[in-house]
Amino acid sequence: MRTAVLVTSVLLVGATATPGVAQTEELSPIALAYTPVSDAELVDPPDSDWLMWRRSYGHWGHSPLTQINTSNVGTLRLAWAWTMAEGLQETTPLVHDGMMFLVQACDYVEALDLRDGTRIWEYRRERVEHPANLACANRSGALYDDKIFLGTHDAHLLALNARSGEVEWEVQVGDWTIGQHYSGGPMVIKGQVVIGMSGCYHLNTRCWVSAHNADTGEEHWRTYTIPGPGEFGYDTWGDVPEEDRRGGSPWNSPSYDPELNLIYTGVGVPIPWGSVQRGTGDGDVLYTNSTLALNADTGEIAWYFQHIPNDEWDLDHPFARLVVETEVSPGDVEWRNNGITSGNRRKIVTGIPGKTGIVWALDAATGAFLWAQPTNTQNVVEDIDAESRRVLLNQALKFPQVGEPVFVCPSLIGGINWQATAYNPASNTLFAPTNDVCMDLTLNEFRNRPGRHHGSARVNRSIAPEANGQVGMFTAMDLATGEPRWVHRQRAGIGGSVLSTGGGLVFVTDDARRFRAFDVSTGDVLWEQILNSSAGGFPVSYEHDGAQFVAIATGGGVNHRGLTPEIRQPPRGNTLFVFRLP
Repeated sequence: MRTAVLVTSVLLVGATATPGVAQTEELSPIALAYTPVSDAELVDPPDSDWLMWRRSYGHWGHSPLTQINTSNVGTLRLAWAWTMAEGLQETTPLVHDGMMFLVQACDYVEALDLRDGTRIWEYRRERVEHPANLACANRSGALYDDKIFLGTHDAHLLALNARSGEVEWEVQVGDWTIGQHYSGGPMVIKGQVVIGMSGCYHLNTRCWVSAHNADTGEEHWRTYTIPGPGEFGYDTWGDVPEEDRRGGSPWNSPSYDPELNLIYTGVGVPIPWGSVQRGTGDGDVLYTNSTLALNADTGEIAWYFQHIPNDEWDLDHPFARLVVETEVSPGDVEWRNNGITSGNRRKIVTGIPGKTGIVWALDAATGAFLWAQPTNTQNVVEDIDAESRRVLLNQALKFPQVGEPVFVCPSLIGGINWQATAYNPASNTLFAPTNDVCMDLTLNEFRNRPGRHHGSARVNRSIAPEANGQVGMFTAMDLATGEPRWVHRQRAGIGGSVLSTGGGLVFVTDDARRFRAFDVSTGDVLWEQILNSSAGGFPVSYEHDGAQFVAIATGGGVNHRGLTPEIRQPPRGNTLFVFRLP
C-alpha cells in the first residue's frame, strides 16, 4: 500500500538551515525502486526520461520518442489529470523511474506516480513577504543522483531526497529582503548545481551565476554579470557609482556543451530601464542582454556576445540558448557574416535569446557572429557588424527622455518571453513561438524602492501595424540557412513553450487554450485539445510501461489577451494534463 510523505520544512529567517521532517510510516514501493541519476544520463538522457528543464544540456526541448506520430496523433486522448497548487504556474514536469516531480509556484513540490498521478510525497515551503511582491513562479528543478534540486523565492538553494521529499541540504545564496530570488531553475553540470540569481534591483546587488557542490551545497565559484572595478567592461557603465550598477539577472537555466566544457547563460536588462534614469550615457553597460560562455570548472568568462548594448526598453535577453551542431550556409537572412565559408559544419549557440524575437547563430566555441533573422516585427536592431561583433541599434529610439513616448517593436512582453523554443534534429529545424506586438513606452522619473524596478515606465501595447490583427506566430526555421520552412499565423497570441518529438510532431499552446500538434514538415495542425486554461508550463514527453505520454501544465504564463479582448479565460485553473494514445 502506498503512503504519502509529507515534508513540513520551515526555515526561520536568519536561522541556520536544517533538514525538513518527513511524516511517514513507509516509503512508496515506487519511491523505493527509484535509481540515482548519473552524470552519463545527464549527458545522454534515456529516451523515456525528462531529467532537466528542456530535457537535454543543449536545451532542445525534444523527445526522441516515436510512438505518437503524424499518423496516429489524431487519436491522442487524456490519460489522467492532476490539480496543482494555486499561484503563477510555469512548471516543467520532470520524469525518472516511474516518478514525476512537479516544482510549482512558491516552491511547492509534488512527486507523483506516473501510472495515474497518485501523490507519493510533497514539500511545501513557507512563503516570505518578498519586497519584490513576487508571484513566486518556479519554472523547474533538476534531477541528479538521488536528489531533486531547486532554487527558491527567498534566494535559497536546496536539495530534496527524490524518494521521500526530505531536505538533504539547504544554503542561503542571496538576500531575499532586498529582492533577490530564484525562478528559472538550476542545472546540474559535472557534479555542480549551477544557477543564476535574479532580483538584483537594489543597492550593491549585482547579479551572478554560481556553482555549488551537489552533495553539500558548498559554493565552488561565482561569476558576476556586471563587471567590478578593474575588470573588463567596468568602464561601460560610465561614471555610475558601483553600488548603483544594477540588473543583469541571469535567471533562466543555462545550457552546456560537455565537449567544449562551456556553460551558456543569458543575461537580462540593466536597471533602471532607461540610460537617462541610470546615468550611463551611451555606454554598453556590460554584460546586460548578453550571452556569456563560462568555463564549467572555474566560471571564468570564455567569451561574450551582447545582443542589445545599452538597452532602453526592457528587451530582456536571458532566455534559452540552444547548442546545435549544423551546417552553416546562411541564405536569405536579414544579417549574415560574409567572412565565413558557407557549407562548413560547426557547433552553434542559437534560439531566440531575447524579447526582440530575433533568431541568432553564434559559434559555440568562440562567440563569432554567423547570422541572425527576425521572426516578429522589430524596429530596435538596425545592423550587425560581424567583424567587431557589435549590434547597431535604431538611433531614433535611443536615449528616450522622461515623459516622452517612443514607439518600439516588440513590446516589453515580447516577441518572445521566457516561453521556450524547441529543436528537431531530424529536420534541423528550430520552432519559435512569437507574437507580433509593439508598444508606446514612456519613461517615468525613477523611484528607488527596494526590490522594485518595474514601473519605471508607462507602456501602452498594441498589435504590430503590419500584422493585420494577427498576434500569434509559430515559425519553423531551417538552422542551416536561417530561412523559414513555414509560418503559422493566428489571432490568438502564442504564449506557450514548444515540444518537439521523434514522431514528426511539434506541440505548442496559445492564449485561446488550444494545445496543438503540428506536422514538423508542413505546419499542418494534426491534433487539437481545448484545455481549461492557457498553459504557463513547459510541455514534456516521456515513456512508461511501454506507452508514450505528453504532459502539459496549465495556469498562468505569458499572454497577449489584452490585445484580443474577445479571448477570455478565468485567472485560475492550475492543472496537469497527461495524454496518451488509446
